[in-house]
Amino acid sequence: MQKRVLTAVVGVPILFGLLYAGGYFLFAACVVLSAVGLFEYAGAMNVQLERKISILFIEILGLLITVVMKLDYYALMPMLMLAFIAVFCYEIIQGIHGKQDVFRGILTFFGLVYIPVLFGHLMLFENLHDGNYYLWMVFIIAFSTDTAAYFVGMAIGKTKLAPEISPKKTIAGAVGGLVAASLLTTLYGLLLTGVFHQSLPIYSYAVIGFVGSVAGQCGDLMASMIKRKMGIKDFGKCLPGHGGILDRFDSILFIIPLVFVFTNYALGMA
Repeated sequence: MQKRVLTAVVGVPILFGLLYAGGYFLFAACVVLSAVGLFEYAGAMNVQLERKISILFIEILGLLITVVMKLDYYALMPMLMLAFIAVFCYEIIQGIHGKQDVFRGILTFFGLVYIPVLFGHLMLFENLHDGNYYLWMVFIIAFSTDTAAYFVGMAIGKTKLAPEISPKKTIAGAVGGLVAASLLTTLYGLLLTGVFHQSLPIYSYAVIGFVGSVAGQCGDLMASMIKRKMGIKDFGKCLPGHGGILDRFDSILFIIPLVFVFTNYALGMA
């Protein structure tokens, strides 16, 4: 617990500082998060793969995806199609030497969507009017869900939520996370309305808080499924007390694009 707290004390201000600075500082943060995340992901997959994912190959494609998202979001889909073609052309070339593995290709492409595409959505809030105000909702939802789920689960959690995926999570903890995220996101919405004069209806914040919390908990459980399947405890060790980047950001990855879509459409209709 002491290591977790110390890492949070040091890491959270740095992360929030980069988010606040925005621009190329935020871009650099997304590059680093994606690069480390892909390294951890490839390492986890390679535990079980006979023919390993090329870390250099997946990192190059991940960097290209992040750069494209920074320069032109609408070029993301063509970039993903090119990445898909590149991944399986790579497998075909490997097949000349009898080293192809279609499953490796599938896992490589999945990693590119899972990590750089989802992290890259952090940069897209800057393209929206007052989008930075809504970027903070990602972390309000994630942290309130995690904190409430932990303490409620410890206090009254009896029935396991998904024991074969994550034995420590309880239904009570999950519900506590949903309630906390809805309440705190609504309070943040009141702040936006009263201080920054945003015009979205208050109930919309409760809805995105609830749905975002569901998505975040699913992101956490999906990461746990991967780790259990690969037979590992953590994706990495770069964050003492937390594990790796994917261990800390597993829920946030699912919340980022959801809040972006909400913000994009909600502000467009406001």
